[in-house]
Amino acid sequence: MSGNWLHNIKHVNPGEPVQAGIVSRPDRTLEERTDYLKDRLDAAAIGRVLVDSNATIAPDVLPGQPVFWNWVEHRYEKALAAAAPDPETQTLVVQPSSDCVGICVTKKSETLGDIVLRGIVDIADLQNAIDGPITPGRYYLSSAVPGKLVKQRPAVTVSVCHVQGPKDSCTTVPRVVVMPNVRDFIDEHIHYRFDLATAPVGTAATQTINDVERVVITPPQNAAVAAATPGWLPAGHSVFNGKAPNGALFGYNIAAHSALSNVWPPLPIQSVAMLWDKGDGHVGSTEIPLGRNGLAICDTNGIWWMSDCVGDVPWPETPTTDPNPPPVGECPRTENMRLAVVYLRMLVGNDRNSVTSLVKDVDADTGTLTESTPDATTVTSPISITNCADNPATTGDLQLNLDLQIAEGDARGGQALKGVVNRHQLTRGWIAEGAFTLSNQIAITGSRSNPRTLTTEEKQQFNLTTTNPITLHQGILRIDYTDQLVEREISPQIIRLSDTVERLYMDIPYLGFPGNQASLLRLRFNVPGSNLGDNLKMRIRVQLFGRDGTQTQRKVMPSLYMTRRILALPVSAGADGLALETADTNLIFDSSANLYIDRVIQRDSDEFAVSEGDTVLVTIGRTEDNVYGEIGVLRVTGIVYSAT
Repeated sequence: MSGNWLHNIKHVNPGEPVQAGIVSRPDRTLEERTDYLKDRLDAAAIGRVLVDSNATIAPDVLPGQPVFWNWVEHRYEKALAAAAPDPETQTLVVQPSSDCVGICVTKKSETLGDIVLRGIVDIADLQNAIDGPITPGRYYLSSAVPGKLVKQRPAVTVSVCHVQGPKDSCTTVPRVVVMPNVRDFIDEHIHYRFDLATAPVGTAATQTINDVERVVITPPQNAAVAAATPGWLPAGHSVFNGKAPNGALFGYNIAAHSALSNVWPPLPIQSVAMLWDKGDGHVGSTEIPLGRNGLAICDTNGIWWMSDCVGDVPWPETPTTDPNPPPVGECPRTENMRLAVVYLRMLVGNDRNSVTSLVKDVDADTGTLTESTPDATTVTSPISITNCADNPATTGDLQLNLDLQIAEGDARGGQALKGVVNRHQLTRGWIAEGAFTLSNQIAITGSRSNPRTLTTEEKQQFNLTTTNPITLHQGILRIDYTDQLVEREISPQIIRLSDTVERLYMDIPYLGFPGNQASLLRLRFNVPGSNLGDNLKMRIRVQLFGRDGTQTQRKVMPSLYMTRRILALPVSAGADGLALETADTNLIFDSSANLYIDRVIQRDSDEFAVSEGDTVLVTIGRTEDNVYGEIGVLRVTGIVYSAT
C-alpha cells in the first residue's frame, strides 16, 4: 500500500541546480499519487463482495440458492421463509430458516462451498434458485420451496437480492446485488389467534319474549366468582363497568382470559376477525360479520355478542369452558363448537425498537451511584457511559465501559474466574488455594509471608481432629521431601566379568560361576546424593541357585567370597582433591548351602557404613574347586537404609 496523498507538487524553481534529484522531483510526486490512486481502486474492487470461503454446507445446497446458518448442525442450509405459532405466547415467530444470510455461488465439494454474504457478484447458476425466466428486479425468499427465490412478494417477506441482469452484451451471466434483509419481518406487528371459551358464566336458559324464544344468562351471585371465570356474561354485568356498546347482549370476560387480556386490544382494531365453528354438519368454521349490524362487535373495551336468538349464541346446548376439548374416537366424528378471534397488533413507536437514552443504575435507598457495603467500604458503579470525547453522556453515540473493582482483603475458597466463553460468560473453576502437610517427611514453604491457617470447617473436610493450628501455605510453593523408608534398593552396574559366563536356562538369564575354575563378578552401586537420612548402612543382597546335585540328592554348594571398595563423594576435598581409594575390604558373606539341584537361596552380606553420593565397588567371586558344579547368580542389589 502506498503512502498518504501528497497535496503539493514541488516544481523546479529558478536558480536550483540541474540535478537528477531536483529535476525528477515533480515526477516522483506524480508517481506516488498514481500509486496511491491505484491502491485505492484495487481496494475498492476487492471490497465489492464479502464471501465466506470454503464454508460447510448441506449436501443438497446448489450454487445460486439462498442459505441460512443452521447453528445446531454448524453448516449452511437452504433458506425458507416461514413462521410458526408459539404455543406459550400465542404469537407467530420467525423460524430460523427465514434468516437468509447469503447465496451459495460455488460448490467445491459435497459439503464445501463459497457463500456470498454481501456485495455485487456474477452468479451463473442462479437458475437453480429461480424457476422460469430470470428478469431484473428484487427477489424474495420463497415460502413454499427451500432454496428458491420468487419475484412476487410473499406474505412472509424476506428480501434477498436484486438481479441487475448481464453487465454487458458480451455475457449472459446475471449480475446480482446480494443484500439479504435479516430484520425480523414481524417486527412491525404481531399476529395473534385465541380460542374463546364457548360457555356462559353462570346458567343459560331460554325465555319467551314477544312470542320469540330468547337466551338469557343468570350469572353467579358472587361477583368475584363471575369475574374470575372465563366465558360469556350479560353485557350489563358489573365486570364490564358499563363499557358495552349499544345493542350488545353478551360480553366476553376477557379479564379472566389472561393470555388474551395481556394483548388486547388489536392495533388497529379493524384488523380483528372472528371465526365460528358451530360443530354442525362438518362444515368447519366461517367468518362472522362484525360491526353494529353484524353478529359481534370488537372494540378497545372487549368482545360483544349482538344476538340472543336460540342457536345463535356463542355456546352449545352443553357448554364447555375448554376451548380445545379432546377428540372422541367414534364415527361419525364428534364435532365441538369453537370460536376463535384472530388479529394483529402493531408495535407503535420507535421508542420500543431503539435505545433513546442510557443511564447507570441508581441505588434505590441512597439515590446515588455508590453503594455502602457491610464492611463500611464504598463501591462506585463499575459502568462508565461516555460520548466519543470520553465525557459523561446519556444520549447520542455512546461508549459503554466496564471497570471491575477488586475488594480489599483476601477471599477464602478455591474457586476462581478462569476465562470468557461465548463472548459474555465468565467461566469459574477450582484451583489449589494452598497446601498443607502433616508429615515430617514433607516440608512446604510458600512465597506469601503471612499465610493463613485451616478453618474448623476445612479441618472437618479432611477428617482432622486436632485443635492445633495447621498452616495453609500459599503463593509459589517449594516442597521438600525426605525419604525415610526402611530400605531402598539400588540396582548395580556390571563393570567386569572374569571367567563368569552369561547363560540362559529354562528361559531364565543368569550369570554363572563355573566349577573347577576361579571366576569373579565386579559391580558398581551409586548411592543417591540426597533424601536418604543420616547414619546410612548398606549390605549386598544376592540370589543364587545351584546347578549340581539331583532332584533327590542334595549337594553342598561352596561359599562365595565378597569384597567392597567405597569411593567417597569429593564435596569437601579442597583444591587438592580427594585421594583415590585403591584397596578392597573383605565382606562377610556366607552363601554355602546344602541344596537339591535348581533350588534358589537369598543371602545378605554384613552391613557397612556409606554416605550419600558414595560409589561402592563390589566383587563377588568363586575360588577354584572341583567339588561342585556351576553356581548361578540371579539377582544382586544394594540395600541402603538409615540406622537412626
